[in-house]
Amino acid sequence: MAHRIVVGIDGTQGGVDAMALARRLSTPATELTAVSVALTDLASSSALVVGHGVHVRRQAQERLDDLTEQEPVGLRTEVLITHSVGAGMHTAAQRVDADLIVIGSSRRGPIGRILAGGDVNATLRGAPCPVAVAPRDYARADAPIATIGLGWDGGDDGERALDVARSLAADTGADLHAVGVVEMLTWPVSDETTTGAELAADVEVMAGSLAALADVESTTVTGDVVEELARFADEVDLLVVGSHQRGPVGRVLLGSTSEALARRSTRPLVVVPRTVPPAASAPTPARGVA
Repeated sequence: MAHRIVVGIDGTQGGVDAMALARRLSTPATELTAVSVALTDLASSSALVVGHGVHVRRQAQERLDDLTEQEPVGLRTEVLITHSVGAGMHTAAQRVDADLIVIGSSRRGPIGRILAGGDVNATLRGAPCPVAVAPRDYARADAPIATIGLGWDGGDDGERALDVARSLAADTGADLHAVGVVEMLTWPVSDETTTGAELAADVEVMAGSLAALADVESTTVTGDVVEELARFADEVDLLVVGSHQRGPVGRVLLGSTSEALARRSTRPLVVVPRTVPPAASAPTPARGVA
């Protein structure tokens, strides 16, 4: 799947972690493009702002120069000046028709603005292709990708995520496991409550949906979606989820769920946007969660 990968480089450990994840997801045919985003005010043309733009571009180029000294020959690099990291990563991905964007999740570093929480969220939202988020210090761990987890919801978005998960598993030789989370809605967290009979029916629907996935080991659990997916992520080497999922039991797995997972997960997370077309039609949604 990942024949063209765009990697966010920010001059911190997060960029190093992102490159490590990109390398582990690459095949010999993969084209890697390292992108450093220089942030400046594009709306102003004053001499002060123009001078600042030159400065931040130089810093961004230095980050890439430092990287290319350590990386193999053939790595493409690009500096983009824009108003946000998310916009820069999206632009870079569109320019090369990327199959995957890879970013890190480190905190603020010594050079410029970095891919911290807000930048990760901005990259996840409206991305033109799947986005992989490397957890902090990922490059420092010996973490081959032997198992890939899928957060399954039984809908169109689940099918998209399944296609991506299968492709990544084929590229890495990893085993694929899926989990479907049936959430119990309770007041006052929700305006609805789930009765015992409804929960049993939801679990049956989810289990049937998972059973239809050929050659994928799967399980159905009940509980909070974020908590259960985060727990599942700890059992695999990489987790794939859809960014907006509606499952066979009704609740939407909103973007905030994938953003919460990006903040909490100790494993790499791949979020598949709705812009990625499914390979096949999915079951008609009923009332469920994943």
